[in-house]
Amino acid sequence: MSLGDFPLLNLLQQKMSWLNDRQGVLSRNIANSSTPGFKPMDLNAKDFASAVSEATRGGLTTTNAMHLRSKSSVGGYFRAVVTPDSQSSPDGNSVVVEEQMMKVAETQMAYAEAAGLYKKMYSMWRTALSGSRG
Repeated sequence: MSLGDFPLLNLLQQKMSWLNDRQGVLSRNIANSSTPGFKPMDLNAKDFASAVSEATRGGLTTTNAMHLRSKSSVGGYFRAVVTPDSQSSPDGNSVVVEEQMMKVAETQMAYAEAAGLYKKMYSMWRTALSGSRG
């Protein structure tokens, strides 16, 4: 059994992957902030909150007494979509660097939060599986 078999850990991995991909899209937006006609992009939002509640609502689905399977429907495919910022320059570029930097900061904080949760859950599973008693 791998840690990827646990629904919540799997969702955290997917969220961190989404945040990592989003950071790449946002950095391309900033790099093209002076390119004429460039429209900023962002990743399509995944509803991780509903995926977590779905994964934990019915418990784990078992196909065999020795097997565990996640009920998560959140996939690993993320699509970039055009999301113009609040203003556009005369050359048609609609990247507002300040807005993009705010999105970058939000993404960094969300990634740190998800990584911290992942680390804590991994530590708890390791402690539980090792059978060590305090």
